[in-house]
Amino acid sequence: MRRRALARAAEQGLKLSGLSSSWLPFLVHSIRFLRPGGRIAMVIPFEIGHASYTTPVLSHLDRTFESVTFLTFRKKLFPELSQDTILLLADGKDRSPCGHFSIRDVRHAGVLANIQAANRRPPSGLRHLDRERIASGRQRLIEYLLPRRARELYAELRDSDRTTSLGALADVGIGYVTGANDFFHVAPGFGADHGFPDEYLRACVRRGRALAGLRFTDEDWTSALGRGDAGYLLHLPATGTLPHMVASYVRDGERRGIHTAFKCRTRVPWYRVPHVYMPDAFLTYMSGDLPRLVANDSGAVAPNTLHVLRLHRGVELTRNALAALWQTSLTHLSVEIEGHALGGGMLKLEPAEAERVMMPCVAKKDNLDPLAVELDQVARSRGDEACALLADQLLLRGRLGLSAADVQLLRNSALLLRGRRIGRSVPDERR
Repeated sequence: MRRRALARAAEQGLKLSGLSSSWLPFLVHSIRFLRPGGRIAMVIPFEIGHASYTTPVLSHLDRTFESVTFLTFRKKLFPELSQDTILLLADGKDRSPCGHFSIRDVRHAGVLANIQAANRRPPSGLRHLDRERIASGRQRLIEYLLPRRARELYAELRDSDRTTSLGALADVGIGYVTGANDFFHVAPGFGADHGFPDEYLRACVRRGRALAGLRFTDEDWTSALGRGDAGYLLHLPATGTLPHMVASYVRDGERRGIHTAFKCRTRVPWYRVPHVYMPDAFLTYMSGDLPRLVANDSGAVAPNTLHVLRLHRGVELTRNALAALWQTSLTHLSVEIEGHALGGGMLKLEPAEAERVMMPCVAKKDNLDPLAVELDQVARSRGDEACALLADQLLLRGRLGLSAADVQLLRNSALLLRGRRIGRSVPDERR
């Protein structure tokens, strides 16, 4: 069925990624049935405003319709859904000139009753979008929920040499996948009780709630261990003869059918968990308030409940410095733009989205490790907002040279988008 849907889109000249959600080819196929001059209204996921694989469809809308309007809602249309939605209104199929894009943010769906459908009068309060940047995926729809000066400042910083992206500094990937966590994740004392060599056990952190401050230390790991948020990964060699007690544990797993689990049966040997390495940092990919990037000072490994980061070769930056750069309001705003909201106000950051997040760019000679230690202490003792205020002062103002007004604008913009995501009140109109 999915293959047929993608084939239908291809018939319209759109080669969609295999990662594309099913609604994308459905929308493209629906447009096919419109007569010249026709229009369409459809509720679609807000991912059209952030996912890179939606760019071909945005370009298709740009080429096909005289005008395209996106209506966003501060009160969700479907609160029970696990993702936000948007109302697409496209008018004037195959008319010329094409490509008039606009957006309006409204309080709730009741506002739609005021739109005069009979004479196709557009709703008031529309903001015109940069058609070319939206259709090419170089700008996100969510940016147009910000004040104009904030959009201009964000675009200016994105295009300047004063900023960089997380992906330019580090690779962001998912942690290892065991296929059977209860078998491969073991508690303290397991090695001694079962006669396992120490080299077969790797300290791991299993949940984002174990992360605090800017640095994940041995003390943090021990504390997380007591809460069940950390433990040990059974990491067996791929070749060679296993010690007697280890081989016995593996045979017991086979009697329990562990080797038939999907991820286990697709690898040889089944008991060897692949892609286990010590990352430079961890990143939470599901976050209620702020995504947390924490330097790995403990030497732990992590499963796919966390993103794992490895600094690129040649990057003259320490893992603690990377964590320090993550703390500013510029980055807090960028994660709201690049990530996407789920049900209950959660923010999800896929690896590709995380790599697009904007961060301050500092000189190679700058040593940020002392700052990272200071920010770590502030975050633990006074909270994330106090940490961000200090990072803004020392990094955005001190190193990037931004004015106090611009830093405040970035901070307010980040709070505005975060407040909208988690359901806090926001002003009715933003100019």
